[in-house]
Amino acid sequence: MLKVMLIIVIFTFCSTLGYIYGDSFRKRFIHLKESYKGIILLQNEILYNNTPLPEALEDVAKKMKAPMEYLLNTVANRLSSGAEGDVYSNFRKVYKEVENDLYFEKEDKSILEDFLKSLGASGIYGQEKIFKLALENLKGNIDEASELAKKNTKLYRYLGICFGAMISILLL
Repeated sequence: MLKVMLIIVIFTFCSTLGYIYGDSFRKRFIHLKESYKGIILLQNEILYNNTPLPEALEDVAKKMKAPMEYLLNTVANRLSSGAEGDVYSNFRKVYKEVENDLYFEKEDKSILEDFLKSLGASGIYGQEKIFKLALENLKGNIDEASELAKKNTKLYRYLGICFGAMISILLL
């Protein structure tokens, strides 16, 4: 009886581990798409509505899902209060708080950092180019993340189930 319970626990553990790891690829894709949407909304607020940056970030945050909502909202609040420096330094501080909830890789984070370093540093024409560059870079990463998610999500789910079954069979 104890042996059967142990086998069930091991199989469940391995399967769950495979699902969790496989899901991280899908979540990266979702968070990148959410970031892309956020940059487009921010572009509309800044370039076409001429909204000040803190207000634009708040408006965009209302249309986003967690954890991006929290990230943008906190940066907007810090900018509004004037307690911290520029957008980039605020982003870095808040990003550290939500880093475990976001499934970004180094390249994804560096795209956002480069975008935020130059945000608000030039005129409308320069801002337009900055938005375009950030969107192009994110689009490439979204395509890559989509391919990885398609392949690896199923792979790691099945791998977890197979390892669980293999260990269970060996214990029988």
